[in-house]
Amino acid sequence: MKETPTLTEYGAAIDAQTMVTPPDVTELELEPGHPGQGDEAYIQRRKALFALCRKHRLERLGPPLIEYTPEETRIWREVSPKLDELHIQHASRLYLDAKRDLAITRDEIPQLRCLSERVQRETNMHLVPAEGALPYRTFYEYIAERGFPVTQFIRHGSHPEFTPEPDMIHDCLGHVPPLMNRDYAELLTLIGKAASATPHGEQVLALKRFSWFSIEFGLIEEGADTKVFGAGILSSTGEIPYSLFSSEVKRQPFVTDVVITTDYDPSRMQDQLFIAPSLPFLRRELEALVRRFGIPVL
Repeated sequence: MKETPTLTEYGAAIDAQTMVTPPDVTELELEPGHPGQGDEAYIQRRKALFALCRKHRLERLGPPLIEYTPEETRIWREVSPKLDELHIQHASRLYLDAKRDLAITRDEIPQLRCLSERVQRETNMHLVPAEGALPYRTFYEYIAERGFPVTQFIRHGSHPEFTPEPDMIHDCLGHVPPLMNRDYAELLTLIGKAASATPHGEQVLALKRFSWFSIEFGLIEEGADTKVFGAGILSSTGEIPYSLFSSEVKRQPFVTDVVITTDYDPSRMQDQLFIAPSLPFLRRELEALVRRFGIPVL
């Protein structure tokens, strides 16, 4: 009987099959040390949004309209202007142009249904309501169909500058604006098609790392400057300066064979980053990787 191979993810050995058939989380789970633990009102709000967004996702109803609370709006208004100032200084031109076109304001939390309609008109992508962080394979199955899963809850108010999981600030001020760019949308869709088509866990993990060090935590060259490209950096007031200026961060050129064998810890600030020379470069590298893996999506 052939043994299932093991892989290393987040510093621990995992069964390769879990990359292909991930578990489905049916109830809200806050990880240990989450800022919201012990706040019963926050937990109840999260549970309600979890159930609503999960229903809309599974029944393909599109993003529900949410009436945000004064506290949630306060957090948005506190974090959004700080991020906007950092974006103007350090974000890639691709991101800044897309954010301007999408017209997300500092004052009001946007409705994902409206953003989805705008993105769909521009690049034929749409937004899928997500109850929380979806398993990687599930996440990219939606992207393969040109749907981008996004959350609709706001991080806990005790630490507005930080979230241990994707929230509205991470998604709307990180992931959503670049979906307005056609080349970016095509890169993302190709990752989704490849990750959801391969039956091999090690290939799913390699594609996950390619995505992590580009779409999530990538840097990109613009002339003589290095700019922020990844959504995980763009949505954090602490991660932006840390990624570009901290002496604790190792920054190196984006070499695909190095990237896909590099593990990382998603629970802390990233101390190893890769710099891509351009978006077309990432597309060429991804296409070459997909061909090498023999995944029939090109």
